[in-house]
Amino acid sequence: MMSALHTRLFGLLALCWGSALIYFYHSQRIQEYLARDFHTLVLAGGIGIIILGLYSLINPQEKKSCCDHEHKHDHHDHPHDHNHHHNDEGHSHDHDHGEEEHPGDCDHEHEGHGPVATYLLTLVPLILAMTHTQDKLSNRGMAKKGLYEAPALNGLNAPAAFTREDLKKRVPKNEEGEFQLQLFAAYWAAGDREVQSIYEGLPVELEGRVAPEKIGNEADDRMRIFRKIMSCCAADAQFVGVSMEFPDDAKRPAVDEWVKASGILTFETSDNKILPLLKVRIVIPTEEPYSEFLLRQ
Repeated sequence: MMSALHTRLFGLLALCWGSALIYFYHSQRIQEYLARDFHTLVLAGGIGIIILGLYSLINPQEKKSCCDHEHKHDHHDHPHDHNHHHNDEGHSHDHDHGEEEHPGDCDHEHEGHGPVATYLLTLVPLILAMTHTQDKLSNRGMAKKGLYEAPALNGLNAPAAFTREDLKKRVPKNEEGEFQLQLFAAYWAAGDREVQSIYEGLPVELEGRVAPEKIGNEADDRMRIFRKIMSCCAADAQFVGVSMEFPDDAKRPAVDEWVKASGILTFETSDNKILPLLKVRIVIPTEEPYSEFLLRQ
């Protein structure tokens, strides 16, 4: 049977998992794994698991096994498959001990890894994941998610959706008069020739994280500023970036640092692909925002 002690231990196990979900919610680590729309579901799930764990701790119930019988049958070497025909006084009986059913018979095997192994297999991966996971992809992992890819060309014959004047009305400027353009807009503009004509030569300020540059960096004067698009979870995340070209006397930011990069936005062609390029005026460190821009359409 499952003892009350085991029930309480499973309750503690549920408390650990529920607490882990709530910790990820309140610590903001969850933003690296799930889009913001799903954060409340994680919180609700953690609370539900904790309630289940508390119930197991407060009200443990022993679960009786279906096997309340001995599994050894000793018939003193009496054959199990035999027929007895006694003609004396009309006595006759047939029986087959191989087919005989015993009270309490059950159809399961009494093999398993036991409760201790269950706790270890459940808790050890959880603890290791919480303490050793860096909550981010390596540069190689981000490259596989599109960090160094060019946007696909589209809308080559479509009229421009807006003009430079419309841009001035919609996009705010910083103290230096540079447009505080979303990095995604600068990236996708490279895929639309009409939008390029609006953004070409535009003084802008882009915000994002910094990565090494692997495209057109023969002179070692470039780095890449990037952001993450996540519509559901980390599995479908996509990284988009803009190359930054530094003048000789410009201070370089550290890799993985969050920055605001100001300069002139332009476009270049590399391997028959049009790519956005920011000619840097200045780069200053900034605080990481609560969450990356999460695109849900």
